[in-house]
Amino acid sequence: MNDRYNIRLIILTILLSLSIFSCINSKQGKQPVLLADREAPLGWIYLKMYNDNSFEFISYGLRDGTVFPGTFRVSRDTIFFTYKDSIPRAGKTAVIGDNSVSYFDGEYHESVEIKLNKLKK
Repeated sequence: MNDRYNIRLIILTILLSLSIFSCINSKQGKQPVLLADREAPLGWIYLKMYNDNSFEFISYGLRDGTVFPGTFRVSRDTIFFTYKDSIPRAGKTAVIGDNSVSYFDGEYHESVEIKLNKLKK
């Protein structure tokens, strides 16, 4: 009787460990490769780019925020953004500088300060 109990306990421990380990690994799958932001007149602008080539351009105002998700491609010092839905007024092409990411093809020029950059050019 004790042997059955021990075997069940071992199996339960193994299954629980595998389940916890898989949760930890799934969270590690999407890591930021570039984080940039700036304070806007009435809120904040954020750019979050991830190792799976997805990104979020986020505009937070006083009351709410708008998230523009999509995918990106880097060629030398230029980032080409492909948005899932609508395109923010900043545009869909930007240049990576030493300290900032600057959009140049939108309705206005937007620049966000780089806080983390692990992108490979």
